Amino acid sequence: MSTYATIGAKMTDISVVTKRDDPNYSQVSGYVPKDLARRFRIACTSQEISQSEALEEALEKWLEEEKSPATKKSKED
Repeated sequence: MSTYATIGAKMTDISVVTKRDDPNYSQVSGYVPKDLARRFRIACTSQEISQSEALEEALEKWLEEEKSPATKKSKED
């Protein structure tokens, strides 16, 4: 993706690397109930963060909880 900026009297091409173009990022998708998706969008907008940022935070927290032995269920349950 290219963005143009005027520096002095000269138009300069500025390259912007987005997460979509960054090889260190991967797209994750899934289906959730419409109401949950709506509440998610509203929460992201009200907190002025992108849905990607919020999802990344949620996944990190969930994975941390999964590592904790106290939150894991035994196979016998």
